[in-house]
Amino acid sequence: MRYYLIAGEASGDLHGSNLMKSLQKEDSSAEFRFWGGDYMSEVSDGLVKHYKDTAVMGIVEVVSKLKKIRKNLIICKEDIQSWNPDVIILIDYPGFNLRIAKYAKERGFKTFYYIPPKVWARGESRIKKLKEYLDRIYIIFPFEQEYFKSHNLNTLYFGNPLYDSILSNKAVNEPREEFLMRHNLEERPSIALLAGSRKHEINYLLPKLRILENDFKNYELLLAGAPSIEAGFYETLLKGSRIKLIFGETYSILKHSEAAVVSSGTASLEAGIIGTPQVVCYGLNPITAYIGKFIIKVKFASLVNLILNKELVKELLQWNCTPENISRETEKILKGRDRKRILSGYKKVKNLLGGEGASEKVAKSMVKEIQKLKMENLFATTHETPLGRLKIICNDSNLISVEYLSEDKDCTFKRTDNHPILIETVKQLDEYFQEKRKVFHLPIELKGTNFQKKVWEELQNIPYGQIKTYGEIAAVVETKDASRAVGLACKMNPLLIVVPCHRVIGANNKLTGFAIGIDKKSYLLDLERAYLNTDNSLFKNEEDQK
Repeated sequence: MRYYLIAGEASGDLHGSNLMKSLQKEDSSAEFRFWGGDYMSEVSDGLVKHYKDTAVMGIVEVVSKLKKIRKNLIICKEDIQSWNPDVIILIDYPGFNLRIAKYAKERGFKTFYYIPPKVWARGESRIKKLKEYLDRIYIIFPFEQEYFKSHNLNTLYFGNPLYDSILSNKAVNEPREEFLMRHNLEERPSIALLAGSRKHEINYLLPKLRILENDFKNYELLLAGAPSIEAGFYETLLKGSRIKLIFGETYSILKHSEAAVVSSGTASLEAGIIGTPQVVCYGLNPITAYIGKFIIKVKFASLVNLILNKELVKELLQWNCTPENISRETEKILKGRDRKRILSGYKKVKNLLGGEGASEKVAKSMVKEIQKLKMENLFATTHETPLGRLKIICNDSNLISVEYLSEDKDCTFKRTDNHPILIETVKQLDEYFQEKRKVFHLPIELKGTNFQKKVWEELQNIPYGQIKTYGEIAAVVETKDASRAVGLACKMNPLLIVVPCHRVIGANNKLTGFAIGIDKKSYLLDLERAYLNTDNSLFKNEEDQK
């Protein structure tokens, strides 16, 4: 199937990449097109725009970027329409993604929201949009279940994917000695600094963090660089500083630090899962912050505190986020009672997140839910033929599947025998088996990878009673070396008989590679008398048929 994913920031890129990996395991024919970043690009080709070109946050910041946002919306909508995905998966990034959700709904695309807007914090007006535009919603925080249920919105919860992202990272098991050696660090304790992933966040917080240089002279100060921010931006703010900037090592920095000062957001939960005591800091443009006082409804800014529904870690927000307060609160968590209390609370956070395997569970559910949604608009029947029982499926306008049903295969589904396409398909199949029809004239829809479609199109060019080898098909659609790939495409053919994959054989007329059995392939070729059109018998001996 085709998956179109939209992530607009670093955390969405990370979660999107893990979801894509899991979708590949569940769906061997998965194709991706996406808005994301480096993590998602490592999984698959298909990047449309990098999040560093799209990320905008804050009321004032959004107003100043309206022209750019409108342009990106147009690009995204046109790209979706052109690529025609089976499902659109929106990842966080609500301002942009809710507009895409509306567009997708109007044009009939199936749309899932993975990590929906934090409407429990602000923007409850968006709940109506979530109900109206989305087919499925996947949440990642345990407290969201009750919240959305109270607003009559059905959601699916399988745990938090960040847990898996951290546990699978090599930093979790890396010895401290190796970390220090790689970065030429002295053997002394360190404090992690996570100043945010956007320039306005870093501009706000990093100058305040420089007080730690004098107040904690016996500590290394390690700043985790955001992947979307260029080093030159940090260097301007760090001129004359002893703070060490390190890119691509957020988890390592947290793992090997005694404490952390973090910008509120995903970083707070990362520190909690890794087990680093933290102080949470956050501030916005003064105008945005003033407006936010009347919009934001939650008691806490930190995800750790929200999950526990109490203040476990100290939050220094806006006017309370002063250099002096940051220094004082950092001192408290380096040792003593506050440190022990936080570490104990982290254990409860991990339990509430639901353990490992969230991304895989979500992927399995998504594949299942897509199939379920597709079946809601499908019509199906079974038909007994000389080959065996066939399951035939169509939508309003096209035949989409002819499948062989073995005796032990579950065929529970909603039957609608009277659909015109089903009636005509049954009629033409009967004529084929009665040797009264050589060509099918049916409206068909083939969904698969570009390579699979090329193979299936070429199969339809093989005349009744004729055969081609896998190598011959491969030479037409790609190269002669692609014979194995052609065989796999034939195996994935959704329209048995109608798209005649049985007319493709191995080298030297060897009968191989038929998903429902060589005996069925032999029957169909015998029916078409294909062996009369070859120099050698297709059935020379028993050995060739194995």
